[in-house]
Amino acid sequence: MSLGPNPASLTLLENLAQFPLRSKVRFLGCIKVYHSASSTLIVTHTTMYKSPSSSSSSSSLSSSLPRKTKTATVDIAIVVEQIRIGELQIGDWVNVLGYITDMQADGATVCIQGIQIWSAGGIDLGKYERQLREKENVDRRSLDTLPTVVNI
Repeated sequence: MSLGPNPASLTLLENLAQFPLRSKVRFLGCIKVYHSASSTLIVTHTTMYKSPSSSSSSSSLSSSLPRKTKTATVDIAIVVEQIRIGELQIGDWVNVLGYITDMQADGATVCIQGIQIWSAGGIDLGKYERQLREKENVDRRSLDTLPTVVNI
C-alpha cells in the first residue's frame, strides 16, 4: 500500500478528455491567455501527425497534417504565488500538473486544477510528441498482454 500521492498520468493535451474527472495528469501546453484577476491560464496544443503518404524518414512539416487544437483551462490560484514574474508569457510552453475538474461534452476544453506549473524551456515539440506516443503505445500493448483474472 502506497502512502504517497497518486502518480500523474503523462499525456498529450488532446488526450485529456479520455481521463475520468479527478484524474491527476501532466501535460504540455502553449499559453494563449493568462487572466491574472482569476488566476486562470488558457493553454492549447495542436498536434501534428505524419500523413500516411509521407515516408517515415521524412521530417518536413509539409508532410504533416494538423489536428484540431485542444484547449485546457487551468486554475492556478493555489500556485500563482510560487510562479516567478515573467514565467507566464503568451506563447510560452509550460508543463502542467493537476487534476481534471470538468470538461465540455465534446471534450474540446478540459478544466484543470493546477498544482504545479513550470516552463518547458526550448522543447523539441515534434520529438516530445513522438516519444510520448511511443510510450502510450508501449503502455497499451502492456495492458493487452496482461492475463485475464477470472474469479470463481
